[in-house]
Amino acid sequence: MPAKPADSAVMTSVRAASLAGFEDLVRTQGGDPAAILGACGLVPDDLADPERYLPSHAVALAIEEAACVLGVQDFGLRLCARQGVETLGLLGLVIQSAPTVREGMMQGGKYVHFHNPTLSYRTFMAPDEGLECVEVLSRLPPHAHMPQGTEICVAYMCRLIHVLSEGALRPSAIHLRHAPVGSSAQYRRHLGQLPRFGSSFDGIAIDPLAWRQPMPRHNRLLQQFVERFLLGAAPGRNTSVTDQVRSALANLVRMGMADLPSAARALSQHPRTLQRRLQAEGAAFEELRDSARRTWVAQLLAQPELSLGHIAQLLGYSDQAVLTRACQRWFGQSPRQLRHGSREG
Repeated sequence: MPAKPADSAVMTSVRAASLAGFEDLVRTQGGDPAAILGACGLVPDDLADPERYLPSHAVALAIEEAACVLGVQDFGLRLCARQGVETLGLLGLVIQSAPTVREGMMQGGKYVHFHNPTLSYRTFMAPDEGLECVEVLSRLPPHAHMPQGTEICVAYMCRLIHVLSEGALRPSAIHLRHAPVGSSAQYRRHLGQLPRFGSSFDGIAIDPLAWRQPMPRHNRLLQQFVERFLLGAAPGRNTSVTDQVRSALANLVRMGMADLPSAARALSQHPRTLQRRLQAEGAAFEELRDSARRTWVAQLLAQPELSLGHIAQLLGYSDQAVLTRACQRWFGQSPRQLRHGSREG
């Protein structure tokens, strides 16, 4: 059995939600998802919790392996079609709370590391066409040829623009570095146009003015998202403000947004009003946030594939030393001691 990397090793993990719909899609194509996952070092149980973190290389390989084994050239695009905005979890909240489509995409790029730290984005102008380009950048090894994963990322950008603009916008052009892996008909069916293959970047080009227009009904979308992901269900009349904040923070902390203004915005209240209501119930926002972080760090430490440095980053700490001090305060043990104890248990 290969040795597991040490906590100090560089190790990148992504949310299991990245494979949402994977098993069903493989089955519809006559394949065995367990066998494909197993060939990549994963098991079906790994996909049960969308918030679990999995090795990024294993997730990427599973998608490429499925396309190869099943002979489905557009597997990545089909998988993307099964993944809605809710697949992004709280990242979707950030995107849908923006005032414009462009700002939503930029905020998504800013926080995408909480969903998939191997990805980042950059924008630039194409002077010859007058279009604004968004390039998706991957931190996977440069020698890795994974066109299915690349197409998922680019297709998902197209889908987000379509959803956020309620169908009013679409990219002027889609760019891919690699050669086609599917037919022209498949690309047109999934993307609405034929990408420019052999391009200098992976991403999209869009009218710079059009996607700066106000996002249609973004407040309504945000409220629906808050009810679904932050509160779980509409709170009853007797639900205390403390319980509402506790429920919201349990999710906001996962996005590094566990501050008072974010919690107040999620609950449609002014920060000072929310603070007064908490005080009236004998609660303090800082203590509720601390409790949310304490609960989440215990869940993260139970996942051996996550390095301590990555856990510190997910919690919004400046470095691993801050995580160590927090664990000593919460549990009276260091993160390594806690992790060792959970493995023995």
